[in-house]
Amino acid sequence: MKTKLHFTRGEWAAALFLLTIMIASNIYYFCHQNSQKPSCDVHLYEVQFQQFAQRQQQLADSLEAVRQQSFANRPHVRSDTLPPFKQQERKQMYDIVKVDLNSCDTNDLLTIPQFGSKRAAKLVEYRDKLGGLHSFSQLQEVYVMQNIDTAKLKTYLYINKQKIKKLNINTATYQELVAHPYIDAYLTKLIVRHREKNGPIRDLDELQRITHAYPELIEKLRPYLVFS
Repeated sequence: MKTKLHFTRGEWAAALFLLTIMIASNIYYFCHQNSQKPSCDVHLYEVQFQQFAQRQQQLADSLEAVRQQSFANRPHVRSDTLPPFKQQERKQMYDIVKVDLNSCDTNDLLTIPQFGSKRAAKLVEYRDKLGGLHSFSQLQEVYVMQNIDTAKLKTYLYINKQKIKKLNINTATYQELVAHPYIDAYLTKLIVRHREKNGPIRDLDELQRITHAYPELIEKLRPYLVFS
């Protein structure tokens, strides 16, 4: 064993290398420990979150209070306290002006919900052939009207039966009779033949006897025929 610390140059170099490694290890350990993230305080975060939630709720309550106060201060005017000209203006704004099915044109029908130009034209055309409508159920006889709720149309339409154009069964020509939707060519021939041989037809009962038309058809013709 060497005494008085007499080392060779190589031994000194080895000792210095070893000392360097020991110092570097201590420095690394110290730095690594200090670089670790501190543990989270969960309780502190919960308290902060609750405080934030309380502030948000207070803000929402304040906004709601302002909205309620603004609504309470808003003036509410009853319609019956308005001046007469204002009452009339409000009434005209909401009242529905009904259209007479027996005097309207296609432009009038275009103002009614569910009516387009084609549907309006077909309805007016069929109405004119009949001479007018006497019942809302007749709307279902127009094929473009079969998928419409007739009850809802009563909100916008009405029927003035006084405007139905009557057909004189004893003076109408063959073309006029056969043009009516309820009178076909066979029925027209029977009517014309009977008039030529026996004279005028007196009433619906005689018309049914000479044509053997079923009772439902006679009832459909009732609003449209006269026998003078």
